[in-house]
Amino acid sequence: MSKRSTIAKLLGVLIFLGIWQGFAVLSSTRMFPSAITVFTQLGYLLASGVLLDNALSTLSKGFAGLALALVAGSLLGIVCARNRYFNAALNPLVSVLYPVPKLALYPVIILIFGLGAWSKIVQVGLECFFPLFVQMYAGTRAIPKSLLWLASNNQVRGWQLLRDVLLPSLLPSLLTGLRIATPIMLIVMSVTEFIGESSGLGYLIVRYSSYFDPASALAVVVTLGLLGLGADRLIVWSRAKVVFWEKQVQL
Repeated sequence: MSKRSTIAKLLGVLIFLGIWQGFAVLSSTRMFPSAITVFTQLGYLLASGVLLDNALSTLSKGFAGLALALVAGSLLGIVCARNRYFNAALNPLVSVLYPVPKLALYPVIILIFGLGAWSKIVQVGLECFFPLFVQMYAGTRAIPKSLLWLASNNQVRGWQLLRDVLLPSLLPSLLTGLRIATPIMLIVMSVTEFIGESSGLGYLIVRYSSYFDPASALAVVVTLGLLGLGADRLIVWSRAKVVFWEKQVQL
């Protein structure tokens, strides 16, 4: 990253914070706290341990659902791309269900799994499955046929084909899918924690809003944004290290 690019990014953040602070001062309403007030409250919530405990609750369930989606989406995406019968059976179903708002099914999922952790894990898995499936399906289809023919001519099949040919070729698609699915996981976890929950970042937003404490509620929202940014940068860093043959690709 060039020095100019870094300066431009920092300048963009400072301009945004300046506009936020200026609007809060001019509006002079408690319902729209200033950036300084929100970040001060963020520091207080961090020091008290409330934010950390609830963030761990959200992330533990969220990453469990993401792992579920990763396994199911990756396997089915590869199988559908490699097998025309599975593709004929599942691809139309995925195309129909992908645009459906899966959060609309959350009441049904609650009826099946209850209000505990499992309903949230399943909901996250359902939401994150589709972007991972599409990425792995497209990535498998994009593998050069010459590479597959070479592997076949050298008697590379089964597990060895998956380990030595498919997985290295699919790593860019897998990490791109994770980059799309991770913020979806944070959004879904926050929304599902609005209902019948006593822990988690979504629960904190609802609690502080009901107390007419917008500074604390926005501090939790900022925390979600920072978590998303950290996860995104970690995936980008991992891609640069693992997919070293595509260093020219900038994310």
